[in-house]
Amino acid sequence: MEILFEEKQKFNQWWLWVILLVFPFLSVVPFDGNAINYNYVLIGIAIPLIFYFFELRTFVTKEGLHYQFFPFHFKKHLIKIEEIEKMEALQYKPLGDYGGWGIRYGFKGKAYNVSGNKGVKVHLSNERNVLFGSQKYKELEKALKQIKKQ
Repeated sequence: MEILFEEKQKFNQWWLWVILLVFPFLSVVPFDGNAINYNYVLIGIAIPLIFYFFELRTFVTKEGLHYQFFPFHFKKHLIKIEEIEKMEALQYKPLGDYGGWGIRYGFKGKAYNVSGNKGVKVHLSNERNVLFGSQKYKELEKALKQIKKQ
């Protein structure tokens, strides 16, 4: 299977990591004056650790667009090239258009994104669309157009 495009992305917003790394410190501060609650400490460590492992994986083959949002998807999903009507590289508003980052459902369709405000909107034959956030959005669009022509 020849891969025409591949990208792996992680949450890399500095402000998100500041917030996430504050959790472990806040979890050891007893707010009620009692002893440290180790459940809070475990949660405070677990939340940043979980975010560290989140990864959006997208790649294009002659079959179509493969994607996986690990650890939510344990296996890759495929949008077959026959299901794709058109695609467009674009700039979007993550908060305004989709309600943020991650796996999102908004008024403009479904989105898989982890950072930034650029991506490729894939219009499907069932009249739905899916946006894939990408740091290499022009290359992703080009690869999809290339296999659509074949």
